[in-house]
Amino acid sequence: MMLHGAGVYYFALSGARSQGIFQSVFEYDYGIRLLAELRGCRLLAYVLDENTIRCVLRCDRDWTEVLEDIQVAFNQLHERCWQQTKPVLSEQGIVLLVDEQAYLTDLIMQMHRLPQTQRLVADPSMYPWSSDHHYRKLNPPKWLDTQSMLNLLCQTRHNTATRYQAVMEQPHVVELDLEHGCHPLYQALARDHFINQHQARNAVTGVSRTPEELQRLLNDACDLIAGRFSLTRDELLDRTLRRQYARLMPLVVWLLSERGLTHETIANLIKEDEEVLPLWTRSVPADHPDTLLAKLKALWSPDLASLQLASSNGKAKPVKSAVKPAAIKASTDNDDSAPLANV
Repeated sequence: MMLHGAGVYYFALSGARSQGIFQSVFEYDYGIRLLAELRGCRLLAYVLDENTIRCVLRCDRDWTEVLEDIQVAFNQLHERCWQQTKPVLSEQGIVLLVDEQAYLTDLIMQMHRLPQTQRLVADPSMYPWSSDHHYRKLNPPKWLDTQSMLNLLCQTRHNTATRYQAVMEQPHVVELDLEHGCHPLYQALARDHFINQHQARNAVTGVSRTPEELQRLLNDACDLIAGRFSLTRDELLDRTLRRQYARLMPLVVWLLSERGLTHETIANLIKEDEEVLPLWTRSVPADHPDTLLAKLKALWSPDLASLQLASSNGKAKPVKSAVKPAAIKASTDNDDSAPLANV
């Protein structure tokens, strides 16, 4: 399940229709600056290759909004560079919430080692489209937050670049799962108590919705599941049909959790014991095939720009870009502290 709200997130995004993202060396520089200038975000690390964007962002807003802005910005970048309009990034991507104190250091070092692991270069410091070389500088660019990770690594503000280089020269012991994370229930690189704290901090996600909005979300989730199994909403919610209820209601809870509702909010909605809901959500992958879950998740993701459909006419909702149209400015290495000229 996905977690929502402000926090540090790892993003791994690939090209649409298995196509490459970058067609020229100039686009790498432009892409880095786009990531650095995202509204309400702070760039902590990045590694780019022809087919993939990997980055760590500290987000002041939910990751779904950030993902929308990234998709729109790269679409606009491609249009300005090549006078072609097409989706650049795939609708599907990997997003992991990051427990900063426990996993940020290992995550960024593993990211920086990827070009070497993939045999693109002999040493991470030689790869030009990675934030690794900025971490080795005494004065890194202002648009990149290196101190958050280096302070954790070194426990001091002095000689952090030297310490980072020394650690990167050592064999890398910790290997994180950058596809699923390390938590058994959530898409996260996080400890249990961090998850609990994050959910408590972002509990306003459910509270800020009106009772009418929450009921509409429940009805929509029930209708989606009922429709997939050729049932009515009333049949789905019929507790006397125990086996059917126990098999399908966890899917409803799973969908509502994907929208950022807490277990407490969901329990109040469906009149169930809150302690039962984590057991239900854990049972979902075991009780239902991955193909079904992927289809349901795609149908239930209007937060993503590429999947937003207006309920009235089936047309995509317009998405405001986080980047203003203008000329693209030069490379990252020419002026480390200069802001990106708006794209």
